[in-house]
Formats: sequence, C-alpha cells, structure tokens
Amino acid sequence: MGGYRRRGWAVGGLTFLAALLVASCSTRGGNEDASTLQQARKFLHQAASFRMVGEFRTPDGTTTPFDARLDGRGGCKGRVGKAESMLVGRTVWTRWEDSALPDAVTALNGGPLPEVDPTASSDRDPAWAATELLRGSYMVTRLPSKAEPAEGIAPVCQAGQLVAQAGDDGADVTSGAVVARGGERLRPLTLTEGPVTIRIYVPEKDKPTVRRAEYRVEGGRSYSIQFSELGKPVAVRRPSASVQTVDSEQVLAALHQNAS
Repeated sequence: MGGYRRRGWAVGGLTFLAALLVASCSTRGGNEDASTLQQARKFLHQAASFRMVGEFRTPDGTTTPFDARLDGRGGCKGRVGKAESMLVGRTVWTRWEDSALPDAVTALNGGPLPEVDPTASSDRDPAWAATELLRGSYMVTRLPSKAEPAEGIAPVCQAGQLVAQAGDDGADVTSGAVVARGGERLRPLTLTEGPVTIRIYVPEKDKPTVRRAEYRVEGGRSYSIQFSELGKPVAVRRPSASVQTVDSEQVLAALHQNAS
C-alpha cells in the first residue's frame, strides 16, 4: 500500500504547530513592544477559555473557515468548513454534512481518486466505500494522524493554545501602524522566528488583550483568527456511546483498498 499523501486544507499537522511553538515561546533581548506582546498573551492565557473565529489558507489560496471554542483544559469544539468537530485529550471526532462528503473524501485521500470501472461492484469503488462509512457518523481519529485532514479541528485548537501560552519577557518584536478592524483601532505586534511570522493585534489604548492574530509560514500557509468570549465557560464532551462512529484508519483503508 502506498503512503498517505498530504494535501488539502489541513494546517500542516503537528510539524507546523511545533514551528509555531518555537516562535511563540522564543525570547531574545527585550523592548517595550515585546513586553506588550507578552502581556497580551498573558491575558489570553489567564482567560483559559475563549472563542476563535477565522480561516485557514493553503499555499494554493484555498481558504477554509473555522469557529472553535476552547475550554481551557485542552479540549475544544466547533466547525471547520462543513464539518463539526471536537477534540478531547488526543482524540478527535469529526462529522461532515452529507453535501460535504465528496470534498471530505477527496481531502482525506490527498487528492481526486482515480475513476473506477462503472461495471464493477460499487463496494470496490474507494470513494463510494469511504463515503458510506462517513455518512451520518463521527470519524474518530487518534492524534497524530497519517492523513492531516483527519485531524479535524485539532490543529486550530492547538494553535490557539500556543498563542495563549505566556512566554518569558523579552523578544524581538516590532510594532506596526494602527489599523481599524471590526470598528476598533488596533496595533499590530509582529514576531518572526525562522519561517514563521506571528502578528498579534492589541487595542491601541486599552489593556493589551489579544483581539486578532495572524500566522504566516514561508511557503504560503497562514491563519487569520479573531478572539472573543474570553473567560466564558465552555463544556466539551465526547459524543455519547449511542452515536454512530467510524475509525479514521478504516476510512483511509477503504480509500486505499486498490493501492499497490
């Protein structure tokens, strides 16, 4: 069986997030802008639970919206594209709308599947088999996954947790011109570490709370996030035992059943 291909809307998996962790926690030197950035992240960290709304952009320009709520204990839930998804511990549950299943199967496969002989039995069609497994079911994925789209909302949640980590004071941070976003005047603070650029927007005059954040990685991957509902309690629970589930490995096996 051939290896799983890694394309589609996914954030780039744990490797990309590890790069963000290096950037978000690196400290050098010290200046007023760096202190402000650290204070802003500290407020987010102390809030523990919060909401993240935004979109992820792949190198080819494809964008996928997300709306996630983090509970402050490592769990989160929300939507990524046309799927509802939740993360509890190291396990993700994701369920797509029926209309989104063709695109979901393509993403999980890493690209379009080859056409199948129309005279063959339908259960030998990988796309059909995977679609039927996913229809009405939560796909259960243990992290990390061999196929990045199977990680569902996990990369979004993990990125938010990284932003919320309050690092040590002092970092190479630059301040940009004040901009208007959502009817508020915000000051951008930018930290670049290796291939990763993180830009955090804080109020021009009020206490330095993170309002928005942007991540850009050399090669074209990026996040755009708006933070809200800081400190609002969030309950994240795994689906009940009565709901229909399918293991992501079973779905991937169905997709690659004809691979050499």
